[in-house]
Amino acid sequence: MNMKRGNFGNGRIGITYLIALFSVVALGVLLMATRGTSADGYDLPPRENPATTTPTQVVVQPNGQGARVHLQAHFSQNWPWDTMHWQEDLWLKVQWLDAHGDWQDVEGWQGTLDGIQQLDGWMGMKEIWLADAHLGTGPYRWQVLVKDDGRLLATSEQFYLPSKGGDLMAVEMMLEP
Repeated sequence: MNMKRGNFGNGRIGITYLIALFSVVALGVLLMATRGTSADGYDLPPRENPATTTPTQVVVQPNGQGARVHLQAHFSQNWPWDTMHWQEDLWLKVQWLDAHGDWQDVEGWQGTLDGIQQLDGWMGMKEIWLADAHLGTGPYRWQVLVKDDGRLLATSEQFYLPSKGGDLMAVEMMLEP
């Protein structure tokens, strides 16, 4: 019985094929790794790790128009991006001042930053939606902590919620490490 050996049988083509395949995969990994910096030369902050990020609760708006409050948290120039990650290490919450003069956490108005952008510096954003029943109420304040129930980093000025439906109100604060 005479069986012919193909080109792969002698081992030379097979090894060449594997080396070429490995080279293409290595080039692909290298290209993916270089996509972490932006084309305009800005260094990007650390990105979310989907394996460690918990999904945020989606709030469905009722039929009323409601309003929105937008936190704009500006990061200081000396923010330690390598050790303090905006997606995992910061916890935000809204508090209201009760009739006894004590600040109470507003359930549902807590969580991590929704996103981050670079303008004059890095700024994190968090937006909450409020029902018509809360329009014009207050005073409230934002607090930013290291982790949930961690060290307090910053507290915003007191504010009252927008008085008419459809409004967007921005509250700004500076974050220092």
